[in-house]
Amino acid sequence: MENRFQYRGTGGGMFCQMFVGILLCIVTLGIYTPWFIARLYRYLLENTTMTTPAGDVKFQFRGKGGEMFGIMFVGGLLTLVTLGIYYSWFVARMSSYLAGNIAGTDASGREYTGAFNGRGGSLFCVIFVGVLLSIITFGIYSPWFMCKFVKFMTENMVIMSGGQPVGKFTFNGSGGSLFGTLLVGGILCGLTLCIYYPWFMVNLMKFYANATTVEVEGSTGRFLFNGTGGKLFGIMLLGAILSLLTLGIYSFWFMTNMIRFKAENTTVAVSAPASATFQPATGTSPL
Repeated sequence: MENRFQYRGTGGGMFCQMFVGILLCIVTLGIYTPWFIARLYRYLLENTTMTTPAGDVKFQFRGKGGEMFGIMFVGGLLTLVTLGIYYSWFVARMSSYLAGNIAGTDASGREYTGAFNGRGGSLFCVIFVGVLLSIITFGIYSPWFMCKFVKFMTENMVIMSGGQPVGKFTFNGSGGSLFGTLLVGGILCGLTLCIYYPWFMVNLMKFYANATTVEVEGSTGRFLFNGTGGKLFGIMLLGAILSLLTLGIYSFWFMTNMIRFKAENTTVAVSAPASATFQPATGTSPL
């Protein structure tokens, strides 16, 4: 059984969101940025659904620009004052806020929200050790660092319903596999003058998706990415040409096509419940 994502956003809608948002950010010297981010999140999620055998799961974002402004202002200020040390706590706080304001409602009307439980101190250790080892190894350790960072962010994300945890994520990607993907991709991009780039990007999407699983009320779903490099190449080639010919105006439609490509080629393959890690309160699992 597979659950599929759909994205209904349009280039015109993205144009309105981006044009107004960027204009107001410029006019307000950047102060409007949190409101812009909140509006963009709201637009993207409200145009995304997950199709399941039990019906569609609809998403929404409830965050407010004013609340986000406070988090970003304090986080940015403390990061600056501490010469970057506070950055990990800033990321953890922002991730907690964003996750807590993402909600999904299934066909039965049951609501699910996110929660991020990662701590700034733990994230600081991941980043500090990762950056240090990457520097010492002249960048060779970077894939392992990237996997540890993604694992930390992914496995501290929890799905909530009725105030109780009902789901969790797991990431099992290895630095060695990512190193191989990056090495081969980088070499082939260089040899083909970047023509291979879409295939490289698809391989990265497959790596991260295929290494991620979600468990909700005993049902386990494995993320899969089914897109092809040829399809992405066509989208990127057409997008680049039309964006150039229209002096950048088509870039919003190009951006929309890229989002739709990633969303609609991502599926969740669900296995039958084996042993319920989380007991359902009401309703059924959205998987």
